[in-house]
Amino acid sequence: MKQLSIRIFLVAIAFLLVKGLTAQTTYEVKSHSIVVSGTSNLHDWTADVLKTKGTFNIKVESNKITDIQGVELKLDAQSFNSSKGSIMNSKINDAIKSKKFPEINFKATKLNGITEKGGVIQINTSGVLTIAGTSQNINVDATGKILPNGEIELTGSKKVKMTDYKVEPPTAMFGALTTGDEVTITFKLVIKSI
Repeated sequence: MKQLSIRIFLVAIAFLLVKGLTAQTTYEVKSHSIVVSGTSNLHDWTADVLKTKGTFNIKVESNKITDIQGVELKLDAQSFNSSKGSIMNSKINDAIKSKKFPEINFKATKLNGITEKGGVIQINTSGVLTIAGTSQNINVDATGKILPNGEIELTGSKKVKMTDYKVEPPTAMFGALTTGDEVTITFKLVIKSI
């Protein structure tokens, strides 16, 4: 009986060790660069998102990302800083109804694939992007790499149409300036374990 108890104990310890070695770690955004860029009939424009937060559950094995789950990013919808100044900031805030919907959210729902070559990791996820209270399913491609200090850098871009989110593209000068419907969201995130 004593030997059976010892065997059960050893099996339980081995299970916990294996589970611990493959467990996911929670990461949070340490630093970011998120830029929304678009066009108009007069000039191109960009707007930086100054405030964002997010969490990621990531499994790293042998210095490679092998799984990503629980991704959630929240962008402060009132923190846009446009290259065209405060008037464009105001137009963006009005268009995305940032007072009513203070956050732009992305929540991953499925990991479609991870491939690694030469230390560069290609990641494809499906998820839900919510802007101005309207949600759409999207696919996002990102490139990842593990930094020497163990932090992870994720970069990528995604084109979206404002009207898909019931956002009227901003106008100015009594309609003389009109912006294009499609914008590109370019991101660079550095995330750290918590």
